[in-house]
Amino acid sequence: MILTKYSKNKLRSLKVGLEDLFEKLGYTVVYGKGSFKDGACLVEHDKKVVINQYTPLDMQVDFMIDLLARMDLSNVFVMPEIREMIDDKRTLFD
Repeated sequence: MILTKYSKNKLRSLKVGLEDLFEKLGYTVVYGKGSFKDGACLVEHDKKVVINQYTPLDMQVDFMIDLLARMDLSNVFVMPEIREMIDDKRTLFD
């Protein structure tokens, strides 16, 4: 998925929507320093998503979409634009 075509304002808006979605799922999104492999990680037992704060905004959004694409979202409302991005990402996993 190519997110670099989006403006910074649009990416910030998507990021807030994704953070809200994680919150609905009971996860906390944390930004900090990290040397994790993909720039983000999911800590299941703590229900936290940790994202490297120095990762570019478009990659932060892509990491969150990646993580959400691996989750069951059937019982939560997902904004159509975000749902489409998640579904597109899921097709890559299949």
